[in-house]
Amino acid sequence: MLRTYWYDTVDPLRELTSLQQWMDQTLQATLNSFAQTPQVATNTAFLPRAEVFETEDQVALKIEVPGLSEKDFEITVKERVLTVRGERKLENGFKQEKLTWTERPYGTFMRSFNLPQTVDVNTINATYTNGILQIVFAKHEAAKPKQIPVNFAQKELTASA
Repeated sequence: MLRTYWYDTVDPLRELTSLQQWMDQTLQATLNSFAQTPQVATNTAFLPRAEVFETEDQVALKIEVPGLSEKDFEITVKERVLTVRGERKLENGFKQEKLTWTERPYGTFMRSFNLPQTVDVNTINATYTNGILQIVFAKHEAAKPKQIPVNFAQKELTASA
């Protein structure tokens, strides 16, 4: 007869915790090795961070790309796909060969977003302020919520006999 005691069983939560600790230690060791290696800028691609906001009237997209000028952007819409391309270059007066350390990404970038059916692609408006590219689309009138008024009927008063 096979007997199982409480200390013979495997605790799944303890196993998961152990696995998570091992993964955390491995990831931290990897990150530490990168932090000790000087990073030199190269003309490679990077992925800027983005946010999408939606209100009753519009959909807005914000992309974080500081240090660019108007000529550094290309924004297109084709078949309900918004594509933002650009390039971030070293500032004037600096040369890549002289750069010994950087944590800022340089090079080209491209982000594409599927636009919802609710937006009117003909109403695009793009602005760039303080390193944030903001692209706004108005929603179609049919997609906007409508307030429906409720009519209350007057109760008829009945005379009691």
